[in-house]
Amino acid sequence: MHFLKSLGLAVTAAAGLSLAAMPAHAEWPDGPITMLIGYKAGGGTDTKGRVLAKQLGQELGVPVKVINKPGGGQAAALNWFKELPADGKVFFFGASTGITLNPHLKKNIGYSKDDYEYCCLVTEFQPAMVAPADAPFDDWAGFIAHSKANPGVKYAALSPFARIIMELIAKKEGLDVNYIPTKGGAGMVQLVLGKQVMAAYSGGIHSRYPGKFKTLAVITSARQAHFPNAPTLEELNYGLNGDAPTVVAFPKGIDPAIVAKLAAAMKVAAASKDMANISKKIMMPVNYADTEAAKKFIDGTTASFGKMIKDSGYVAK
Repeated sequence: MHFLKSLGLAVTAAAGLSLAAMPAHAEWPDGPITMLIGYKAGGGTDTKGRVLAKQLGQELGVPVKVINKPGGGQAAALNWFKELPADGKVFFFGASTGITLNPHLKKNIGYSKDDYEYCCLVTEFQPAMVAPADAPFDDWAGFIAHSKANPGVKYAALSPFARIIMELIAKKEGLDVNYIPTKGGAGMVQLVLGKQVMAAYSGGIHSRYPGKFKTLAVITSARQAHFPNAPTLEELNYGLNGDAPTVVAFPKGIDPAIVAKLAAAMKVAAASKDMANISKKIMMPVNYADTEAAKKFIDGTTASFGKMIKDSGYVAK
C-alpha cells in the first residue's frame, strides 16, 4: 500500500482495489520481530546471528530481537517453533543439520523438514577432519597410513554423526578405530590439545585455534577458503559430505510475500561490512542462497543424510 501512496495513485473501486481487500499483514513487519536460535548465547551461530539481526533491523526498519532456546541439538527450539502462528513475528536461524540430519538420528524427535517454510541460506559451518598440530603425519593419506600401522587409533566423536562419518571411512579403509565420545566442540578441543586422540571431527571450532590443529580433510562438498589444501571427502572417493549452512525458516503456512521480503532483506544484511568482519573473525563464511535454492538444499540434503545413516547401519535412538 505504501508504494501506491508514494506514487500518488488513487485506490478506487473502479480499479477493483480496496483497502479491505489487502491482507492484514501487507505492511509486514509492522513491529518488532524475533530471531530464534537453538543454541546457547555466545557460540558461533549466536555470535553471527546477533550481528545479522542488527543489520536486518536496519534494513527492515524494525527491531529484530534474538532469543535462545538451546537443547537437543536445536530440537527444543524447532519443536517450539513449529507450533507458533505463521504470522512472521518469529523466524528461525540455525544450522540446517537440525532439520536435515537430526530427525534421522533421534527417534520421535517431534518434527520433520515438512513442518517449516524455507526462506534462504546465509552462512556456512566449516566441518573438517582434524589432528593435533604435532601429529606424526601431515595430510589425510598420512593419517590413513598411520592408522593402518597403529590399530586402535583414537578418534574424538563429538556427536553420533561424527562417529558415523568415521565408521564409514574405517569400513572402506579397513581401519581399527577407538572412538572416544566427547560433548560438543569444546570437549573435542580439549581431547585434541591434550593429545588424548590422534584425530577428530570438528564442526569448525578448530579454526579458532591457529597453529594448534592440522586440517586433514573437509566435510563440506567444496574445499574451504581457509584450508584450500585440504581435500573434500568426496574428492577422496568416500562419497560423503556434511554441508551445514545456516538456514532461515518460518512455521508452515507463512505468506510467501513475507518470505520474499525477509529473503530480500537477508541478502542485503548478509552482504554488510559487519557481517564480513564477524565472518572473518570466526571463520564462518557468508554464502547467501535464495528461497528456491534453500528448499532444494533442505530436500536434497535430508535425503542424502538419510542414505548415509542407513548405509552406516546406525539405529536412531
